[in-house]
Amino acid sequence: MKQPNRHVIALINYLVLVPLVYFIPKWMNPHLPEDMWLQVAANVAVIVVIISYLVMPLLSKLNQHFQPKA
Repeated sequence: MKQPNRHVIALINYLVLVPLVYFIPKWMNPHLPEDMWLQVAANVAVIVVIISYLVMPLLSKLNQHFQPKA
């Protein structure tokens, strides 16, 4: 299987991360303690889980689907 272009992966990561970094803290921070470090740690943990377990596996499956058959 051919590896996807690094530039395409970087662009996809950027496009997925921007809305997550914008919206996740707005949704989570009202429900978290006032400690800024704890808020940042919790927000990053949620974003990493979304990227690692939802976005990247989906993109990997899509990449395999669109690869030319040998």
